[in-house]
Amino acid sequence: MENLVNKILLLLFILLSMITFSQETYLWKVASKNGKHISYFFGTMHMAGESFYNQYPVIDNSLKSSDLVITETEIKKNQVIEEFNSRTETNDLEEKLSAEDYARLKNVFKNSGIDIKKLRRDEIVKMMQLKIWKSGCDGTDKYMLDGYIQKVGEDNGKKLVYLETSKMQQDYLDDARGPKFKSGTAVIRGTLNRYEKAMASNDKKCKGMQNDYLELKDKYIFDKSCESLSKGDQIIITERNGKWMEILPELIEKNNVFLAVGLGHFSYTCGLIEKFKSLGYSVEPVPMKL
Repeated sequence: MENLVNKILLLLFILLSMITFSQETYLWKVASKNGKHISYFFGTMHMAGESFYNQYPVIDNSLKSSDLVITETEIKKNQVIEEFNSRTETNDLEEKLSAEDYARLKNVFKNSGIDIKKLRRDEIVKMMQLKIWKSGCDGTDKYMLDGYIQKVGEDNGKKLVYLETSKMQQDYLDDARGPKFKSGTAVIRGTLNRYEKAMASNDKKCKGMQNDYLELKDKYIFDKSCESLSKGDQIIITERNGKWMEILPELIEKNNVFLAVGLGHFSYTCGLIEKFKSLGYSVEPVPMKL
């Protein structure tokens, strides 16, 4: 009887360890069906940076064992600034915002090298959110996580592959947010208020979902249908995952791949983890804390 109890306790311990472990890693190993290649899927948070990557050597080792480094879209700061400033169209924010709010907004971007008249509303919001992130989390990072992964891949002679062009990605975001986001200024004013509050605060602790990611506390939801997602999330996750699945299996059968995409693309029944499992691939979580 005692042996039976011990076996049950051991089984429970193993199961609990697996559950906890699966929630404390963003790295997954995928074996090709032909047995010739091992690939790694890494879930990113776009606003994290190189300090997070360098904290876990297993991420770097996985990337360096690959032939291809695949990310969502190319990120190069200088090219991005040039692209912004070369645009011919301009926004109407100087007319839509009050003179005071527009002056506050110009102050946010005064040292960026970017002409804010050339920025879309969502780009302005995203850039302010990144500044808020850096003020409260690790302000020493020079790269966003996806961009840093591209740099490490390039520095190590890896072939870089992008799942989308920047225009394709922007079209998905525009469709998901809808016309109200494009025309309204309330989101900009709200983000501007949060930005100024963050800059003035002495509390530099990382909070919310950013902190959850950095602390490896983000949890996966594998058994929930993607039909339960909002219309916007179905565009951002379901639709894009479907497009990616049209090309990823072939790449994984022919190469050792290091795939880095937003962590949200791993959850739900339409997530990349469940999609590859449904195709018969061996998919296993890899511990990041060694």
